Amino acid sequence: MFKSIPLFIGLRYFFASSGNKLVSFISGLAVTGLVCGVALLIVVLAVMNGFDRELRTRILDLVTHIQVYEHGGIDDWQLLAGKVRERPGILSVTPFTDVTGMLSHRGQVQPVVLHGEQFGAGNPALQNQLDLTAAEGIDKPLYISEKMAAELRVAVGERLRMVVPAATDYSGGGRASRIVAFTLVGLFNTGTELDQQLAFTHLQLASELAGQGGRPQALQVQVEDIFTASQQGYLLQRDIPGTFVRNWSSRYGNLYQAIQGSRNLVLILIFLIVAIAAFNVVSMLVMAVSDKRPAIAILKTLGCSTRDILGIFFVKGTLIGLMGCTIGAGLGVLIASYVGQWAKWLENKLGVTLLNTEVYPVDVLPSHLMWSDVGVVVAVAFTLNMLATLHPAWRAGKVRPADELRYE
Repeated sequence: MFKSIPLFIGLRYFFASSGNKLVSFISGLAVTGLVCGVALLIVVLAVMNGFDRELRTRILDLVTHIQVYEHGGIDDWQLLAGKVRERPGILSVTPFTDVTGMLSHRGQVQPVVLHGEQFGAGNPALQNQLDLTAAEGIDKPLYISEKMAAELRVAVGERLRMVVPAATDYSGGGRASRIVAFTLVGLFNTGTELDQQLAFTHLQLASELAGQGGRPQALQVQVEDIFTASQQGYLLQRDIPGTFVRNWSSRYGNLYQAIQGSRNLVLILIFLIVAIAAFNVVSMLVMAVSDKRPAIAILKTLGCSTRDILGIFFVKGTLIGLMGCTIGAGLGVLIASYVGQWAKWLENKLGVTLLNTEVYPVDVLPSHLMWSDVGVVVAVAFTLNMLATLHPAWRAGKVRPADELRYE
């Protein structure tokens, strides 16, 4: 036997269907809005966290964190690399040379940045993508992405040409345009926008094409914490005379800030959706109070206090919040856990590409569910729902007993 009248009647009001169809409809709408708002916020948070993780672990691991240059190329890169390695937080230092040109094969043309580095000693995240044994014994080996190979219609083992345009070399003289024939020895697939433009070859060959007499163009430096790259680059340029430094933020900093800004903006928008859904409970409970005014008056006549009446509708609002937040959290976790797989399935079924690396930084819909985010979303939604129940409960408590109404 229930000893708490508010809990007993509140449970009855929550589980029993109302005779008023409009009140029942508004009740269902309020719960549905809360479920959708909570689920949507969890999914959006997971996707934005996924983009943030992909940018950190896939793109920023593949690109050079810091680039150290000397005017005219680096004469003694081992000496300069030794000075750079002395600093704390440095993972690796290797020479590289970049050459811009156009790849062509059977009438197909593709712009490319030819990245020359020491095979086996460069960026580990990139080196792991390359079958280095395939380049052994090849005079001019070349690695390109699977996407670029498909666009050029070239297969491994075939030859393709690269046009290196005329330019001013680092010695101050000019260099004529060159056409170089490469042998495609391997493909890679990073799943990022780097697949649209990047190709690999030997450091010596790239340096010769750049007109540097075989000298490397710069040093590529990988650091432990990518977000210290700007500060470390500044210190390197200050402490090593004759060098100038670039870091990953000069190219990808705006992208990272855009992701963070979009995340915050989307959070605000979805938070407003959750707030609106929670405050729909106000409309539902106000209508429920109006529908139950005769019953409330009778309860007060039988001895229920204003506090009891407040408790009845507070219990009902609390149960609505619990149900909406629980179902919404479960639905959001389910969708967030499989949204990437469902997006890929949808791409295969419809034959479309939802995320193209020509536009987006990655070619998959990433999702990274964090339980702390789920907890915060549920806590915020439930708190807003509890606040939304206060006004209707107060209105219910203001209803007067039936014997007072009779003499009005």
